[in-house]
Amino acid sequence: MAPTAREEDEAQADARRWGIDPALVRPGEDAATGVWPEHVAAVEAFLAIAGQWRMVAGMGGMLALGLDYAGAQAGLELAGIETTPALWAEIRAIEAGAKAAMNGD
Repeated sequence: MAPTAREEDEAQADARRWGIDPALVRPGEDAATGVWPEHVAAVEAFLAIAGQWRMVAGMGGMLALGLDYAGAQAGLELAGIETTPALWAEIRAIEAGAKAAMNGD
């Protein structure tokens, strides 16, 4: 299904807002998942290990330190996900964003 003019305009505006070249945006392609196709494998891998967080109690409540990498490795292996250096880099990028969101940064 082709994107509507409104979807096109919104996608282009979002791209400019985030400093992304608007020519790289393909409105409508990610409508089914909300994830660009080139990032689906990383999101699926992250979701397979999303429970493997190291947390610490602090004065202000719980603080996320990051993924427990041994647990994450085991989880990825058990899920049958081959972890390449490129996939691991994407998982780490998702981890950084999730950690910032969890810690209110």
